[in-house]
Amino acid sequence: MKMNVAKYIAEFLVSKNVRHVFGYSGGAILKMLDEMVATGQIVYIQNYHEQASSFAADAYGRVTDTVGVALATSGPGATNLVTGIANAYLDSTPTLFITGQDYRSNILTKGNARQNGFQDLNITAIVKPITKYAKLIDNPQEIRFELEKAYHLSVSGRPGAVLLDIPIDVQFAEIVPESLHGFTPPALSIPDLKIPQIKKLIAGSIRPTILVGGGIRTAKAHTEVREFAKLSGIPVIATLMGLDSVEENYGFAGLHGNTYANMAIQNSDLIIALGARFGQRQVGKDPSKYSGAKVVHVDIDENELHRIFKEEITVKSHLKHFLQNINSECAGFSFPDFSHWHAIIQEWEKKYKKNAYLNTVGLDPVKAVEKLSDIISHNAIITSDVGHNQMWVAQGFRSRGEQRILNSSGLGSMGFSLPCAIGAQIAHPDKQVICFTGDGGLQMNIQELMFIGHRKLPIKCLVFNNNTLGMMREVQSRYYNNHYYGSNRDEFQCVDLNAIATAYGIEYVCIKTLDEISTLKESLADHKPYIIELEIAFDSKLSNRYDEAEFFEAERINDASI
Repeated sequence: MKMNVAKYIAEFLVSKNVRHVFGYSGGAILKMLDEMVATGQIVYIQNYHEQASSFAADAYGRVTDTVGVALATSGPGATNLVTGIANAYLDSTPTLFITGQDYRSNILTKGNARQNGFQDLNITAIVKPITKYAKLIDNPQEIRFELEKAYHLSVSGRPGAVLLDIPIDVQFAEIVPESLHGFTPPALSIPDLKIPQIKKLIAGSIRPTILVGGGIRTAKAHTEVREFAKLSGIPVIATLMGLDSVEENYGFAGLHGNTYANMAIQNSDLIIALGARFGQRQVGKDPSKYSGAKVVHVDIDENELHRIFKEEITVKSHLKHFLQNINSECAGFSFPDFSHWHAIIQEWEKKYKKNAYLNTVGLDPVKAVEKLSDIISHNAIITSDVGHNQMWVAQGFRSRGEQRILNSSGLGSMGFSLPCAIGAQIAHPDKQVICFTGDGGLQMNIQELMFIGHRKLPIKCLVFNNNTLGMMREVQSRYYNNHYYGSNRDEFQCVDLNAIATAYGIEYVCIKTLDEISTLKESLADHKPYIIELEIAFDSKLSNRYDEAEFFEAERINDASI
């Protein structure tokens, strides 16, 4: 039985349990859009900018069991997706981006001409470095193979972004699905998990830590890693992307991490890194300052193994498979008693927790996050933007229950949090969604407040407002002799958030003191959208980088016996 290519794509997405597609309509994708909605099982979500659609699809891919999908028309619609494509690729999010393209007669016959048709652009060449796969479909008979291949690559191994570019006439082309050839995934090799060697290292360790990264949630292995932490009794430290992996963790390690978490890593004699990639923001400019511990590194991406440290043991494996096996083999294993090591970290926490409280004027942002952490639902989805606000949330928020914390980590894209919150709320309309952002990041995708206000999505947008680009201002203060270009009062301002809330039909609350945080419990729990302005001092600070703070050396444990 014949059908057109656009209908085939729509039915393929339905078969993969995709129930929402994000995008912005345009002439080159109207046929695909029409067929998707015609299934009766896909809801089209139109944002107010394609970049927002790409971030929303990223969130959808993180919090569901399928890919996040975003559509855009050819030319500028496609290029507006690029930042979100890069974000999904670097943060390993399963996402499928579908772009419309000009007619084949225009794109395949232009010779050396810069352009032949209207809005025709070689988007696949642009995104190849930031996707696992990017392909122009110029033969309708290849649609099954290319769809299956793209989907497989997006969700398998280390997940990531893929893009299919489909000309208008290909979308309308008639095919016979039964005659199409499919994609056969390559056979998987059986990894050597090296569990006996790992158990031996743990048995000989005095101060081990488990470092959980974003790979835990990507592999949907949070239940297994919690079991491993409980079985072993080893303290858990998180990266920025791993903050929601284990409830009983000792905070966030990294350049602007919790002091006590960084001290635990610095003084470990064994780090078991699970889905953590040891990027520069994690280990600093000089990795030798990060830790001298032996390292066991488990990751699905072999390119991340042995990249920074001379690792004692590396295991290339899907994290869920690895953890299921080590939990099984360690069920009756007698682990050393690490209670003394826990006590040391807890003392550091008591002593140095105050390091994050640097604002003596007005509302301290980290204390505000800690207070908010106590009144946010235990199954909430929390999104963060990029800049000071992201680090304050990472330092102050403590994950509870089944909460998710979604960050733009690898790309560090301002403007991520608001559309990310939209994608999360669309995926889980029954959950509380809290969007943390700064006055800079908010204005990168501020148009999406129209989507929230118009649809009455109950997203709570908490804006740290100090009327400047705080992280840039702090860097300029510390390293550029107070040359505040772009972060002065006459060069950057935040919009009147009360007026904006009114314009978009959103509730507004302003918080100026720590005591007022508790009054937000009712607002956070209701079913209305809110802009909650957190007024903070113009020169609000962020704790020093751990690789530049002298007190770390004072706490270094040099004696092997504790």
